[in-house]
Order: sequence, then structure tokens, then C-alpha cells
Amino acid sequence: MDIIRFTDHLKKIIKTRQSDISSAISNGNAKSYDEYKQLVGEHLAYTNILQELSDLLKKQELIDDETDSA
Repeated sequence: MDIIRFTDHLKKIIKTRQSDISSAISNGNAKSYDEYKQLVGEHLAYTNILQELSDLLKKQELIDDETDSA
């Protein structure tokens, strides 16, 4: 599996989990304030991971483009 397909698959899994967390938060499924904070923290972490993956892929594309041009 090449890196692009792997990353796309990973992003899909993360987005699904993030959506599940969003639903749990908006439906009031957290049993306590601590659980609510944990869910919000997980959601934020997934957002940060998705951004890092996107940034890394963009950097890799730039490197690949420079290599192809040379």
C-alpha cells in the first residue's frame, strides 16, 4: 500500500471516529463532566492529527514536485 492510500485510509478512520465523538457530545451521551472533557479532548486531538497529516502530505508533494523538476 503506498503512502497516499495509507494516509487516505487513516484519515477516513479518524474522521469516522471524530464524527462519532461529535454525535456523542451533541446527544449528551457523556455521563459526567470528566467524560465530556475527555470527548472534547479526543475530538481536538483528531483535528490536530488530521491537520498534521494534511501538512505532511503537502510537504511531500512539494518535495516530489521539486524532484520531478530536477
